[in-house]
Amino acid sequence: MKGGGFSLLSKGVFPCYMEFMRFGKKRLIDVLGYGVILVWLGMMGVLVKMFYFEPSPVTLSTNQGGSSIEESETWMAVYQHDNKIGYTRSRIIRKSGGYLVMESAVMNLRAIGDVHRVSTEIIGNLNQDASLRSFVFQLSSGMVRFEARGRVEGEYLILNTGFGGDIRESKIVLEEKPFLSIGLWPHLLKEGLIVGARYRLSLFDPSVMAQRPVEVDVVALEGVVLDGRRYEAFKVKTTFAGLEMFTWIGPNGERLKEEGLMGLRLVKTTEDKALLGIRSDPEIDIAEAASIPSNKVLAEPLNLVYMQIRLDGIDPGGLDLNTGRQRLTGSVLEIALESNQPKHVYKKVQLEPYLKADPFIQSDHPTIKAQAHKIVAGVNEDKAKARRILNWVYESLEKRATVSVPNALDTINFKAGDCNEHAVLFAALLRAAGLPAKVCIGLVYTRGRFYYHAWNEVFLGEWTTADALMGQMPADVTHIKFVEGGLDRQVEMVRVIGRVKLRVLEAR
Repeated sequence: MKGGGFSLLSKGVFPCYMEFMRFGKKRLIDVLGYGVILVWLGMMGVLVKMFYFEPSPVTLSTNQGGSSIEESETWMAVYQHDNKIGYTRSRIIRKSGGYLVMESAVMNLRAIGDVHRVSTEIIGNLNQDASLRSFVFQLSSGMVRFEARGRVEGEYLILNTGFGGDIRESKIVLEEKPFLSIGLWPHLLKEGLIVGARYRLSLFDPSVMAQRPVEVDVVALEGVVLDGRRYEAFKVKTTFAGLEMFTWIGPNGERLKEEGLMGLRLVKTTEDKALLGIRSDPEIDIAEAASIPSNKVLAEPLNLVYMQIRLDGIDPGGLDLNTGRQRLTGSVLEIALESNQPKHVYKKVQLEPYLKADPFIQSDHPTIKAQAHKIVAGVNEDKAKARRILNWVYESLEKRATVSVPNALDTINFKAGDCNEHAVLFAALLRAAGLPAKVCIGLVYTRGRFYYHAWNEVFLGEWTTADALMGQMPADVTHIKFVEGGLDRQVEMVRVIGRVKLRVLEAR
């Protein structure tokens, strides 16, 4: 989400040549760091929403000897450390031929001083064996609203996603029959949870429209006290994209408590208690909390041509650290500013994926195409086209924090956004103009800290970094790329945030 929140997407604060450089009347720092909201909501999604679609493990019967899922309603309070920031509500209702399941979440999130109210809802129609028939997922924050609808047809999940009145259909091959976790826990319990057992599942998340592997380990039996009542519960560890979360499952299969990264907790309670005491002004700023202090002050990042850093605390496997201008040797990462002269040209087939439209980068939409052609009219050279598009995005968008699932069409219509919005719109306009483009997620330096951020790479004979929010091409070397690609790739950042340690070894 950008919430990614759910979504897994990371943005952040970026460097600037003047500490108080202004866009209109807003300081640059006022809109930095919001990218982490999407990744943080992604973590939230693992707890609240991302277990909606889990194919049943092959070792577990879905029939359960005729057993059925019980009707239920569960309220949970959402905390970040000791701050109550929201609630979730889950319901299971029996219906002819299956079940109706609903889960909603409401949260107040603070980032760089501003508080955003984010709400999500998913409604699922299940078959008698609890497998998925269809769903509707919605995320809203302020003026921004994202909706995804899906239905299972044989081995496919047919998805319809909507932004700004533009509805797009896509088809995803399902590796296994998809199940909703709200019904999976009771099934696992009735099958007989055993301490030491492990289940390997496949997860589908509608906000990033991709399947991901997940492991569930039954760790121990533990006593849990909630509202003065003691429960004997199974403590279950869930590992997703390297991120570990813990869930305590009660005797009837209900979730009693869940814990995740950065102090995130969900605790079962009553409806009245879930709705009361939610802070309208959360103390913890998630962007600041996720940022990383630098061991060196980098006075003029724009003038740097080389940076060497040491990365610890994470497994680099599966990340895009050793690509483009970055070279990783062991735990040492070197970043060198790109040359102005192209070094090589990729084969056309290798660039085709970076020219295609997708549900979030709608480069084939008439509005996007018309604007791209208008911007580059009369320009023939690719680098000049890219610079024109960069300048247009930089100058045309109001630098304003948003909490949504970023997409190019809404961004060009609203003419506002932070680094995620700049990145998806820049990519869409580049592709519409025939220039291959990527979205990159990582860290960037400003005011003594590294913040999560989003920017782009455009192919100009070689991949060249470009930051439309900063107006930089190439982007300065304090831009540290961890992943590149769409939301399905950006979810990998959940195993970076809160874990990575960074030390600048050299900067010149």
